[in-house]
Order: sequence, then C-alpha cells, then structure tokens
Amino acid sequence: MIFRILTTAALVGTLAVAPITEARADAGDFIGGAIVGGLLGHAITKDQQRKQQQRTTVVRRNYSSIPSTERGAQTQTALNYFGYNAGRVDGQVGSGTRRAIEAYQASMGYPVNGRDFQPYQFDFLMQAYYWGINGGAAQTQMAGQPLLMAYRRQIQTGGAVTAAQPAPLPAPVTTVVTPAPAVEAAAPEADPALPNLFANSAPTVSLANRCNSVMLQTSTNGGYTTLASMTDADFTLSEQFCLARSYAIARGEELMSQIQGLTTAQITEQCGSFGQMLRPKADAVSLSAQPQAEAEMRSFAQSTGISPADLASTSRVCLAVGYSQDDMNLALGSALMLVAMGEPAYGELLAHHLREGFGTNQRRDLAMQWYQASLTALGNGATPVFMPSQTERPELLQQATMRLQPAERQGLLGGAAPAQNATLPTFSVTE
Repeated sequence: MIFRILTTAALVGTLAVAPITEARADAGDFIGGAIVGGLLGHAITKDQQRKQQQRTTVVRRNYSSIPSTERGAQTQTALNYFGYNAGRVDGQVGSGTRRAIEAYQASMGYPVNGRDFQPYQFDFLMQAYYWGINGGAAQTQMAGQPLLMAYRRQIQTGGAVTAAQPAPLPAPVTTVVTPAPAVEAAAPEADPALPNLFANSAPTVSLANRCNSVMLQTSTNGGYTTLASMTDADFTLSEQFCLARSYAIARGEELMSQIQGLTTAQITEQCGSFGQMLRPKADAVSLSAQPQAEAEMRSFAQSTGISPADLASTSRVCLAVGYSQDDMNLALGSALMLVAMGEPAYGELLAHHLREGFGTNQRRDLAMQWYQASLTALGNGATPVFMPSQTERPELLQQATMRLQPAERQGLLGGAAPAQNATLPTFSVTE
C-alpha cells in the first residue's frame, strides 16, 4: 500500500478550518473516504473548544434559569413543524413548550402531562418529523397535524411509509421535426441483455420502516418494555435497537452541527466514501467471530495513519448519516470502527444488525457474541452510549438475550462461526 501525504494547501478547498499540517491515509482510493476522519475530527475538536469558551456566557445572558438542551431544540423544531406552537427554537423547555407537548400528547391519545414527555413519545415525533422533511410532506401534499396523522395511519397499515405520487401533468404539445431522408436515424441493435439473477429479488427491508412499526407498538403498549413488564424478548431487543438508532442519530447530528466549512450534503457525500472503504470489514462481520472481526478493523484503522480520536469522531457522524439515510453498510461499518477505537458499547448495534439481518446476513448466533462482549464491557466500567441515565438497561438487554432460544444463544459460548455458513448463498461468485 502506498501512503499519500496531503498538505495544507490541498485541503483548503475541502474544509475551512485551522491549518492541518499533515494527514496520512491508506492507499489512494481510501483518501476519498477515510481522510474525512481527520478533517471532521479536527473541525469538531476546534469548534467544541470554541463553543465551550462561549457557552457559559451565552446561557447566562439569555435564560439562565432554564437549561438549553439538544433534545429540547429537536422537540421544539418537530412540534412547530406539525403545528403545535412551541415558540422559538432555543432548546429551553419552558411552559410554552410543555403546552405544545400536551397538545401533541392529546392528539395522539397519550397521557397528557407536559412535564412527563416519555422517550417513546419523543421518538415517534422525531420519526414522523424526519419522514416529513425527507419527502413525506411533498408526496402527500399535507402539512401540520394532518401530516402527522397521515404518517400514523400508514404505520398502522403495516406497509412502507410512502404516499401516493401526484398525478402526472399532461404531456406538453411539441412539434416533431422529421430528419432529412439522407440521414440514417435508426439506432443500432441492442446487444443481448446480460443475465441478472437478482432482477426479481425482493426489495431491501428498511430499518427506518421497521423502527416506525416498533415505535407504534411501543406507543400502543404505553411505553418501553421494562424488566418487570418484559414478555417478548425479541420485541424487547428490537425496541432497544430502534432506541439506540435514535440516540445515534441525535448524537451524530449534534456533532455535525459543530463542523464548519462543510455543508450537510458534503458531509453526507464524504461519509458515503467512508462507508465504501469500510465495506469489506463490515461484510466480514457475519463471517467471523466477534474478536476476529474487531481485531481486523483495528488493524485496518491503524494502517490509515489517522488518529483514533479523529476516526471515532468521523464514525459517530457517519453512523448518524447511515441511519438517517437508511444506509446499513455505512451504519454497520461506522459502528464497527467505533468498537475498534475502544468504545465497546457500540458493539450492541452490531449485535442488533446480525440478529435482524439489516445490512448483513442474519446470524443470530454471532449476534449473541456481540451482545455479550458489549454487556461485559459495560459491566467492567465501559462508558454507556445509549440512554446512560437508565441504569437498568444493560440488565434488560442481558435478560432479553438469555430468554432467546438455546440455538441462538450458542454464540455466547464463543469460538469461531459454524463452518457451514448456512445463511450464505449456495453458489459462489468469482470476481
């Protein structure tokens, strides 16, 4: 592999931040994706330092009695979008925002208490908001509360969250100019089509739609499953998967807002390259035991020459992009990189992906290895990354995994993956 040295001059057009003296990446194709780790990480670090110096003064000058939070700002944005007047988006949840929450709760049939905004209520609101701004409003030609109700109706049908396309406009009347007879206008005969064994294969299942359905069931159940109320271990794990996904999106978007010099579209594009470079390691997750997959990604990360801190920052941002865009390859690779960079709590995401088959072959036996590795690390003092204030969450995950069928729990015994790889296709492709 040939390493390239990128000078400050070569990066000026990419990111307007303080000069970067040198950044290393693996072979040429990797530059387009992995070097974003150094760029985004550097921007995040510098901007965090600047914001840390300003934060106290800004809060004290405005509303010192009410703390401003990212979740508060997200809540206000979504409530205003659906016509529940939460006032100015400042992240400070005061009486006006609580009244808007109560109006939302009442229209959804939830218990009305603006001071008790349950996580499942927040998650459903944000899922509907992301759907609306990403095409739902344009397709349904609706806005405000009718748009929210349309989203709920489509979730209740059990189908994909899509809306009917508007009727096509009449074709415009045009004048056809007939070419001169001397000009041969006939197109050449097309070559025989190449065979495509996957032309009629089923469409890829969307994790976003899956989580929409899970959140609706959670809402019907009156809240998230607890240790005392758990009866369905599979649903409990799916519920926690969607909860972790929401937290990953929120964390990544918070970091994304701190990056200067790159638009959201540019960040998304670079994360796409990042995911392509991680794809071989992500694909191997369903073929290798947990320790081997983690070790291979760590070795790969070390070969890039990019600092672990920058790779971790980039992975958090790209994890959010992956989940927001329903790009399972990007999400899976980013989560694996975070584990390799010393954050084992993210191994929970790999377990969820393997258990349900999103972005990878379904391997419930290997999923158990990732669950156990993540939970063991948390028990040994690793920093939790999903709902850290819920102290019973690790125990809930542990109990849910132990209630699965014995054949699925065999992954807890460790060791290599079964030799037959039964979930893989029965034919091989030579590249």
